[in-house]
Amino acid sequence: MIIRRAQFITSLDALGNYPGRGLPEVAMVGKSNVGKSSMINKLTNSGKLARTSSEPGKTRLINLFDLNGEIILVDLPGYGFAKVSREERRRWAGMIEGYLSRSETLRLVLMLVDMRHKPTEDDVTMVEYLRHYGIPFHVIATKADKLSRAEGSRSIPVICRTLGVQPWQIIPFSSQDGRGRDRVLELFDELLPPPEIVEGENG
Repeated sequence: MIIRRAQFITSLDALGNYPGRGLPEVAMVGKSNVGKSSMINKLTNSGKLARTSSEPGKTRLINLFDLNGEIILVDLPGYGFAKVSREERRRWAGMIEGYLSRSETLRLVLMLVDMRHKPTEDDVTMVEYLRHYGIPFHVIATKADKLSRAEGSRSIPVICRTLGVQPWQIIPFSSQDGRGRDRVLELFDELLPPPEIVEGENG
């Protein structure tokens, strides 16, 4: 998929009507500060589409982005951020699970984990959510540029064992050098309807 136009639509505290609803949705989940906003900006070749911050927990709502008028990219709040109240963390968890359980057009989840570290218990819980609701997902191992080739090759089996996934379900990604970008966009392509055959094209 070549992203020619990407724009922010709106922020929601629960799934509801929004401009473009009905298009295939791709959701991004992951712990706070795992790099979701940076990944969005890299995928869309925009430095400012999604707000990035060194402060974890910056995304506190469901943020929606329109890609080419073909796919809705859904940025869900980060989880596992300890420096907010228990009530706030519970609200975020309810927002995430509410979306995952209610969206009728969700086609794929990109589950982001930091490639430098073993996935957390919260990551394991998220994968259990996705399996419970029967939602297809790929694991995006972010910050791949921070590791050497040898370190990266050791990291993948740890992610596989911890999350119970296969290596082909993991895409190493870097928002710095663009590693993995093309593979993610290929996943988006698979969600689009086949091009219409022009009448008379075959005779």
